[in-house]
Amino acid sequence: MEGPQLLADVMAAGGVVREVYGVEPDDPGVIPVDQRALERLAGTDSPRGPVAIVEIPTEWMDPESDLLVSVGVSDPGNVGTMIRTAASFGWGFAYTDGSADPWAPKTLRAGAGGQFQTSVSRVGSLREISSWITVAAVVRDGEPPEAIADRPVALLIGEEAHGLPDWAAASSTHRMTIPTPGETESLNAAVAAGIAVYELSKGSGQSRADV
Repeated sequence: MEGPQLLADVMAAGGVVREVYGVEPDDPGVIPVDQRALERLAGTDSPRGPVAIVEIPTEWMDPESDLLVSVGVSDPGNVGTMIRTAASFGWGFAYTDGSADPWAPKTLRAGAGGQFQTSVSRVGSLREISSWITVAAVVRDGEPPEAIADRPVALLIGEEAHGLPDWAAASSTHRMTIPTPGETESLNAAVAAGIAVYELSKGSGQSRADV
């Protein structure tokens, strides 16, 4: 992972830092490298540094927390933003095959350390979250978020271009649609997840201060 703020956030969340590389030779604990090596480590054109190697924590799910689930969301920026949203509202995060890797550098940057602040787990099938009330986010013909009072919920968000697969929506307890009076056909996946998590959190009576 790259950048002083992200590294600070991860360390504050208890992340285990293995190695730190930077171009400032006098920084204590930093392995000095030149700019070219830093760019190769970071994978970006103009990295700020430092670049850190951080241990991926054990993946897990909290059965008592609401859960935000990426069902094949392949864009790292969207997945990282969804993780950041889940962490901000005290939700867990889960992801299926076809989703962007939560631990890839681009996803970590978008998550702003959220991967280390909440539970993250891969699920091989939705049967693994059968103890949650599943809520499928669909473009139309679903209930409004405030109508869903069951808890804990697992909110299913699909790929931006195609939405949730039909089988995922059909097997869910609820189908939920965010009311949008404008002319745009649908929302960005991460934006939709953020609005839905906020609205469902209000419906549960849970605020960030409660978690």
